[in-house]
Amino acid sequence: MSRPKKCRHLSCCVPYSLFKPNGIPSTQLEKIQLEADEFEALNLGDVQKMSQLDAAALMGISRQTFGYLLASARKKVATAVTQGQALLLPQIANKD
Repeated sequence: MSRPKKCRHLSCCVPYSLFKPNGIPSTQLEKIQLEADEFEALNLGDVQKMSQLDAAALMGISRQTFGYLLASARKKVATAVTQGQALLLPQIANKD
């Protein structure tokens, strides 16, 4: 039995629900789901250039867990881009 997921603090809003190769209908593509916490890790680590320690603290998780999320997100994005797959993005409700 796996441990229950810890509540994570997510702050970014995802502007789109799908990222895919141009000119191919999404119904014809394999899809990879990017989870909300993976998207947040990509945003904090790669876009905002936060350290893993600071980003992990902001999300309310350990640095090691943040590293796992970031690695998983990068692998999914790289797979989608290099293999022409669709990337399903999480829909995070904006609390504003």
